[in-house]
Amino acid sequence: MHELPLANAKLLALFIILSALSGWTIDYFSGSKTDYWIHDAGLVYQARTRWTDIAVVVLDEKVPIQVGRTQALPLFAKAAERLVAAGAKGIFLDARVAKEIEGRMPYATCIETNGEVRWSMPRCQANAASQCQVLNSDAGNAPLRMSPETITHFTVAPYLPEQQDLPDFLLYDFDAAASIPPNGLVVYDRLVTKSNPVARWMDLSVDHAAIRLATSVDPERALASLAETGQDEVCDKGFKCRRIRLSRPLYKPQLTTDRLFMPLSSLASCDRDTALHSARLTKGKAIIFQVTSPHESTDAIITPMTTALFGPNLMTPGAQFLADAVETLLHSDHPRAPTAWIKIVLFLASATLSVLVGAYLRQPFLWLTGGLLGVALAALCFLNSTVQLWPVTATLATFILGAGQTIGTHLLIGFREGKLINQYMPKQIHSMLITLKAHESFQNRRSQAVVLISDLAGYTTVTGVLKEPEHVLNLINDYLNETSFVLQDKYQGWLEAYVGDMVCYYWPFTGDNKSPAYQNALQAALELSLLQKHFFSSVPERYAHTFDAQALQHISSIISAGIGLTSGVVVMGDLGPRQGVRKFSILGDPINLAARIESLTRLFSTDIIFTGDLIEVALTLGLPTRRLGRVSVKGRKEPEMLYAVGNPGDKRFNADAIDAWEQWLAAVEQHAGQLPDCPDLYRKDRDTIDKWLARKLLGDDGVWHLDEK
Repeated sequence: MHELPLANAKLLALFIILSALSGWTIDYFSGSKTDYWIHDAGLVYQARTRWTDIAVVVLDEKVPIQVGRTQALPLFAKAAERLVAAGAKGIFLDARVAKEIEGRMPYATCIETNGEVRWSMPRCQANAASQCQVLNSDAGNAPLRMSPETITHFTVAPYLPEQQDLPDFLLYDFDAAASIPPNGLVVYDRLVTKSNPVARWMDLSVDHAAIRLATSVDPERALASLAETGQDEVCDKGFKCRRIRLSRPLYKPQLTTDRLFMPLSSLASCDRDTALHSARLTKGKAIIFQVTSPHESTDAIITPMTTALFGPNLMTPGAQFLADAVETLLHSDHPRAPTAWIKIVLFLASATLSVLVGAYLRQPFLWLTGGLLGVALAALCFLNSTVQLWPVTATLATFILGAGQTIGTHLLIGFREGKLINQYMPKQIHSMLITLKAHESFQNRRSQAVVLISDLAGYTTVTGVLKEPEHVLNLINDYLNETSFVLQDKYQGWLEAYVGDMVCYYWPFTGDNKSPAYQNALQAALELSLLQKHFFSSVPERYAHTFDAQALQHISSIISAGIGLTSGVVVMGDLGPRQGVRKFSILGDPINLAARIESLTRLFSTDIIFTGDLIEVALTLGLPTRRLGRVSVKGRKEPEMLYAVGNPGDKRFNADAIDAWEQWLAAVEQHAGQLPDCPDLYRKDRDTIDKWLARKLLGDDGVWHLDEK
């Protein structure tokens, strides 16, 4: 589970809706463009493996190289005659043919069994001057001469633009030209694209060769397929189009029934029986004549077979692309996208998954889930035989957006919680605990530390004067804001606690490296004392518009603060129930001792009292100090030598007065009968000592054994 699960149902629902809408918007405006990278790979994986209604006839290598394309036209005409005789349905010559052809050159009429070419040669006729006048060869008069029956099955790509209006008999002879259907022989083989040069679509125009060929094979199937317009698109230049299912390009003729890629040489054989034997394989099929050799690039097309990931990286000859278009149309197996409702469900599911996983589980689980979703969508593109155009990118974008919203919310919460932590946890403790691992607890540790405790005197009276708790809280916050921050910021003190009007700070240290901690603690105590006095003196002016002037004067006259300092061994660690709210705290004798000696400031003419372990550093710093005696506070057997310390210039730390005090105190501790004079400056201190003497708190060892807190 996530450390900070998001439990706001309305917020999560909003994230889901926004993510799903974003996915739908991406899919609506970009279509499948953003998914070509995966769709093309899936289409190559699910490539067509059979041509059941089409065959391609190619100019193969058995037609000698000296036979040019124009000279080979009679071979295609002869092949057309035999294919129609064998039951072929429609024939398309995939070439731009010139009607005005030079007839006075040799034309190949058939291929002998030994590979030789039988030529139709130009004739020589003597003229009146007994000179040879070269006449057209017989085939040269009509290179595509065919029977009237064959011409009704024949179509051709558009003629050269400047020769469209020339008579058809120039190519087909008079009898065949007379039998040309009213709609003519010309059909278009244009290639349509959609914002991308890669050919992925078939043209659905009625004048396209693919439509004419499919209709010649099975008009009902062709019309039924064309009627399924749900997956049709509009390609560049406004042509209606549909995705095509491609086959792997062929570069070597084959007579297998899976995909007929037939050599022209076998169909244009001079041996009619041999030719018809091959032609019978095309019964009921449409035929495309590929006028180029299999390896020529003049009619090669860039398709997904060229560009797809893990594809064969092969160019597709135009005739084979057209054959795949015919097969796609007749079998209606064009790659499809899921319906709009399925997409909506998919986007909602992806958004819900990402938001909920991001809200309740840790990030590694979130991105693992996203990876698995991407694999699942890719698998659909590869393994589904028809519905392959899944919105992978839009769905993953939906997931990422949902995840981003939850991560962003977690970060925002984290920033807010970090700010709260910085407000409620000392930065030193935060820096120490932040290095712990997620499920790792802080191991309690022993440490040396200097502990400072400061408490307000007269606090109870102040609360009675102010009465309203809100006023008391405001006063305490103002007091702490002006006095205690310096301990954290300037002297690097670790805050232990604010308990009402009491503050506790400590300075941990290790080994013998105590001087920096001692110096910081002593200097912090001195500056804290100055700030406290300044705040107390400013109370009447500060709250003049808030409280009664008489009450303010009373508060200012009674409120004061004491500071106690000591050092020793503490235990740092977690404090609190395992399952509830916990606090990082310190425990140990120094805390109790600091509280006891702080309370003694009420009984002596000093604001700060510290134990003897800090005296060496205090003297090194040149601070004025005054010994108060060895004291064993209530609840503690071990006595501590206590000292008062003040800022230089404090009249209570006049050197002569301190010497006189020391003589008087020493005489008291030695149970002397005759005591020297005690300076009036320390009358409060003398009264305290006299009371302790009256209660017989001074032991024979010179230690004051206190019986009250």
